[in-house]
Amino acid sequence: MAEDENEGGEVEDEADLTFEDALSRLEEVVHRMESGDIPLESLVENYQSGVSLLKLCRAKIEAAEMKVKEVSGGEAVELQPEE
Repeated sequence: MAEDENEGGEVEDEADLTFEDALSRLEEVVHRMESGDIPLESLVENYQSGVSLLKLCRAKIEAAEMKVKEVSGGEAVELQPEE
């Protein structure tokens, strides 16, 4: 998985991120890309980072879904969002 520099300049493995941190970074990447103020090379790097973060988020969601199914005895439990 990709590595990224954190605020302290230390390299951090994206696989160690929580879902919330990965989602936050993904939102930052999207914001930078949508700004239109970055050169093409940076745009491509941001795209690659975004794809990696998206895959990580999806994997964490799938793992959480599997855990919920395991806890519920394999029965499908349909959750409704709050309104």
